[in-house]
Amino acid sequence: MAETKELTNFHYISLTDKGCVRTNNEDYLGYFDTLNGHVFVVCDGVGGLPCGEKASQTVVNSVKFFFSNFYYKDPFQAISDALNYANNRIDEETANDYTCHGMGTTVVLALVRYNKVYYAHLGDSRLYFLHEGKLIRLTRDDTYVEHLVEEGKLAANEISNHPRKNELTAAMGLYGSPHICSAPISPSEKDLILLCTDGLYNMISEKEIQSFLCRRGHIEDKGMDMLKTAIKRGAPDNITLQIIKFYNVEPKNSSENKPNETTSKPQLKKAILVFEILLAVLIVVGIAVMRHSGKNPTPAEKPTPPNTSYSINIKTDESCNIDSISQLYGVKIEDIVVYSQGGNFIMNIPVKKILKTRYFDNLATLEKQYGTSQRRIMIVNKFQSTHVAPGTNITIPF
Repeated sequence: MAETKELTNFHYISLTDKGCVRTNNEDYLGYFDTLNGHVFVVCDGVGGLPCGEKASQTVVNSVKFFFSNFYYKDPFQAISDALNYANNRIDEETANDYTCHGMGTTVVLALVRYNKVYYAHLGDSRLYFLHEGKLIRLTRDDTYVEHLVEEGKLAANEISNHPRKNELTAAMGLYGSPHICSAPISPSEKDLILLCTDGLYNMISEKEIQSFLCRRGHIEDKGMDMLKTAIKRGAPDNITLQIIKFYNVEPKNSSENKPNETTSKPQLKKAILVFEILLAVLIVVGIAVMRHSGKNPTPAEKPTPPNTSYSINIKTDESCNIDSISQLYGVKIEDIVVYSQGGNFIMNIPVKKILKTRYFDNLATLEKQYGTSQRRIMIVNKFQSTHVAPGTNITIPF
């Protein structure tokens, strides 16, 4: 299967094949033009486990649905929530079909937004960046042998012959959390991005991949040549790859982007002078304010929880330690109202929010959104797991 499409500043090719040994293809891929940007995703159903093909399709389809229906200003959060949603969908599929218990898949994802590429992965599917003719691997395999290499117990050139080279330490639907890039990459003119499964790089070395990608010609030919080479060498596993080539992108080292020394230095000096004047004014104003108030500057106190219309009531008794409750919910003791009702003591406690979870919510999402630790949310709500069933009421403490 192949697909090619040209867009405003890049075009791409997608290829997948079941290989020479497998009877079915458990790899799955997709490209989607969404509310959040252009999304590329490649998955490889975990071999040796049930429903690998279903797991990979579930993740790709879930990613498409999420990015197409929920807009985020923050691309990092968009990727995190999309993959969390996909993980939850695998859990739901497993719960609805006992024959798929234990299914999992790798994932590698690239989001192209405003000429920048954000990426994430879990498992041993990879993302490569070809920049100025040099191939750079931007993902780290979640495998047992990769861990040995990092500990210095195994040489990189010994991985291919190790009996546990295909043993994953993390995968969607099984264990581990997706690794999301700390910063996006900004491709230059003619740079390439390659997403692929292990069916490709286990048959073609990174040196060879670089050679293929650096050849003259169209990316369609480069992709097909790599696929045919892997099949010619036996291809015991499914093979999947996507190549993205950028164009109409301003070169990062273009001379027109360099400041003109004859004009930029005076402007820089002027900017520094203005900044210094503003800084001096702020210092003088700050000192005057402190003197007027008659107070010396003190270390910042822990911010008081903002006014909120959300609160909860909990039943307690006279022996309940109100100090512990205030620490647990992150509020001051004076903000807790204690009263008697029907022979019971009731504590009314302000909280950030009481919400009913959507089907893609989990505690990792809520932790980032509301600035409250997962552990505190679990304790307050008496949860045993970080994954929360859809429609669950959740109290968000300060």
